[in-house]
Amino acid sequence: MANVPYINYKDLDEFYTLPEIAKLFDLPKQDLKQKCKQYGIEPRRNEIGDFGFVKYDVRKLHNAIYYEDRESGKEAHREDDPWA
Repeated sequence: MANVPYINYKDLDEFYTLPEIAKLFDLPKQDLKQKCKQYGIEPRRNEIGDFGFVKYDVRKLHNAIYYEDRESGKEAHREDDPWA
């Protein structure tokens, strides 16, 4: 899975639809769905009926995926490093 990009949490809107999150995280919707299930973060409906995530859930999900990707990269690097 591709690394999710860095996101400045201060610049986030209060609500994001599922397609907006997929674009923001640079993930296909199917991968996003899998990560949501993995971390127990489910979309909510906003006041007009759109499914998506509030800012808190965006940050929580992004943080989990971002550091998951960083940790897996470190492990792969350690295997290549004879001094690790």
